[in-house]
Amino acid sequence: MEETTESTTGYSHEPVQNSGTCTVNIESDQCTTNAEEEETAPADVSSYDWLSIVDMLGLQKHPAELVPGDVVGKELPLLEMWECFYTTYSRSVGFGIRIHTTSSNESRGLWRREWACARQGFRREKFLSPADRKRRPRDCTRCGCTACLHVLKSLSGNSWKVQRFDTNHNHVLAAQEHLQFLRSNRKVTSSQASQIRTYKYAGLRTCDIVNLMVQQAGGFERLGFTRKDAYNKAAAMHRAETVETDSEGLLGYLASKIDSTDPTLYAKYAIDEEDRLCHIFWSDSGCQRDYMCFSDVLAFDTTYRSNAFNKPLVMFVGVNNHFQTCVFGFALLLNEKIESYKWVLETFLDCMHRRQPAVVVTDGDAAMKAAIILCFPDSTHRLCGWHLSTNATSNIKSPDFTKAFRKLLNNGMPCWINSNCTTMRGLLQRMGRDCIGQKHF
Repeated sequence: MEETTESTTGYSHEPVQNSGTCTVNIESDQCTTNAEEEETAPADVSSYDWLSIVDMLGLQKHPAELVPGDVVGKELPLLEMWECFYTTYSRSVGFGIRIHTTSSNESRGLWRREWACARQGFRREKFLSPADRKRRPRDCTRCGCTACLHVLKSLSGNSWKVQRFDTNHNHVLAAQEHLQFLRSNRKVTSSQASQIRTYKYAGLRTCDIVNLMVQQAGGFERLGFTRKDAYNKAAAMHRAETVETDSEGLLGYLASKIDSTDPTLYAKYAIDEEDRLCHIFWSDSGCQRDYMCFSDVLAFDTTYRSNAFNKPLVMFVGVNNHFQTCVFGFALLLNEKIESYKWVLETFLDCMHRRQPAVVVTDGDAAMKAAIILCFPDSTHRLCGWHLSTNATSNIKSPDFTKAFRKLLNNGMPCWINSNCTTMRGLLQRMGRDCIGQKHF
């Protein structure tokens, strides 16, 4: 993807490579976290008939009466047929299933699959008591059950053969009246999803839609899904139908400002290899005029991920001739690395016609300092007085020193300091006897 750049009166965007360890997508309202292990549910196998499958296998027993010897070594032409077989078998016996392992390679494609009882294995230790847990943990359902169906693809690729069929369970099986509530047996069909969508368009709430569908089906036991499944399906359909995301809304708002009220507004953004918004910078005409007049000192800092998207917000500020704060621009960044700061500083220079500030004031961040050296070689870099004062207060436990240090920062050297204390060294010597024993002295 090539870089594209436009004039300062419009948009420009460029693709960037995502250098972070994770991808942050502000175009989505969702956030995915690994709070719990994901289970993979079997696919829809309703198009296959149980009777035709058992005829092909030559089985005469009821599904609940099958033993490993009846199935091991048997072959079927399609993997979906074995999935239909095991789904029907599990429903007859009284347990849920999930896909446990899958193997594939370039030459043969998918060649191995194993379905297991939903209670196979144990929950990992990191999911039992994570330090950052925000929700009530799910109930532990894993108990180390060994029941499974393991099939392999033949070398010719024309059939799938059973290698292992385990029927042993170490837990109580579900009663027949509860089978429809097992996860592998629950599904919102396409017709039911269409019905939910129609009712939502008519203005009905999801809870009322579920109650109506329960009455139509004759009870929850005949509905085929739970109330939570209906809420999840309605939310998924709503997300799929939502065209404009928050990032698109922001870009649209800036575009409307350029077209209507502020034609000189400058906005530039960067996208990653998946066309997701990484960085964005904007500055209106008033901000640009202020910088042309008051570019002596530029202060910028990041409010550490305090917005809804958990992204650093950078504010470029200065002071005017009345010592009032004036804002020069804003930026949202992907992370706080050198590459991100370099991008935003170069963009700031482009916006301000390559005019560098005389002094840059920051909080001393290492990545920020490195980017300033690269982008503002002619500017003097200084640390923020507030941060210096805060560090002095927290590290040197002397009220007199803190008071004198703040006066030194705010008022300068002369006037208030007597002849015995005309330098910082003199201040430290004067206050040193009050700070004896502290590690900074």
